[in-house]
Amino acid sequence: MTKISYLFYQAFLKVSYQKKRYILYVISFYIGLLLPAFCIANIRSVDQVIHATTFAGMEQTVQVGWFSQNFDLIQLDNQTDYSISAAYEEDMSDWDHEYVPITGIDEHYFYPPPEVRGRYFSKSELQKGKPVCLLNQRHAEMFGYDIGDTLALRGTTCEIIGIMTDKKASGIFMPYRTMAGIYQHNVEIQFTGTFRPADVADKEQLVTVVTDQIQSNDKDAEILFTTDGAELYYNALATKRDWRVVRSLVAVVAILFFLLNETIVLKAKAEKEQQTIAVNRALGATERDIRLFWFFETFLITFLAAGLVLLTLLPIAKLASIESAIVLDTSVAGVFLVLALLTCELLTWGSVRTIRKKPIAAMMKTRDS
Repeated sequence: MTKISYLFYQAFLKVSYQKKRYILYVISFYIGLLLPAFCIANIRSVDQVIHATTFAGMEQTVQVGWFSQNFDLIQLDNQTDYSISAAYEEDMSDWDHEYVPITGIDEHYFYPPPEVRGRYFSKSELQKGKPVCLLNQRHAEMFGYDIGDTLALRGTTCEIIGIMTDKKASGIFMPYRTMAGIYQHNVEIQFTGTFRPADVADKEQLVTVVTDQIQSNDKDAEILFTTDGAELYYNALATKRDWRVVRSLVAVVAILFFLLNETIVLKAKAEKEQQTIAVNRALGATERDIRLFWFFETFLITFLAAGLVLLTLLPIAKLASIESAIVLDTSVAGVFLVLALLTCELLTWGSVRTIRKKPIAAMMKTRDS
């Protein structure tokens, strides 16, 4: 058996004979790593929100919002790219009279489509207004819907072709023309139009053209807002940056407290085990060997604690009703595990630094006294 193999074997023996102590170490590491994990998962959640509410070229667009009962107020020339979406909160009598947001989107929808289990709308379904829809996961689970099932909406039966897996996606998505067929009479719908002119300098003129069309085609229409897409886009980026900075600072502070606390714990552990370290050094183990031994031992503790954090992060979030504020995916897990590994290395360095220069005789004497 090589020297390194013997040290690793010794580490396994220590863990097996001192299970209770090492369980306490794992719990201590788990508590310290939990808050940084929540911060990383929260940053990822914000990234997804920004991704869902922005799109490429958004800064070149303008948006107009209005209330109307008419789905066909806007007719522009082919030189202008534009998309109209509709939104309405429906009182779903079959769902305990819960008000559910209904969103109608067209084939030119600029924003990223929601992630779905099943499939997204085909171009033909969007253009012709086929009776199909996407349902959010919460309502699908709550009322037992699955792909291929149907739901009734004001006398129209729509087939569910996909379940939106993003927890932030709400309500029901359907083609714009489908929604136009369902809400034909005496229903005030909120419309949002996104318009991209051929020349960015024509933004203000395009807004005037759009609002004039709305008001001339529907005297009762109410203009809600006009917004420059650049303002929305840069505000979203600023929000993302600020959120990342705040959460990163919280994570860094939590990691520093964790390092301070666990370094004290592991230094005390190293002091208690000076005799074992002295014996290993007397048998020929170098400082590098001792460091590898401690790194391996600390790595086992960190790995178990990090795994426990990843396993319990979502259940804890559900208990605290903050499940929608975090995202746990491979990116979050990867960043968190790398952070845990770096922490492990720092803890190893901190715990052995105080005793690595002591002579073997002094280490044996300290233990015996």
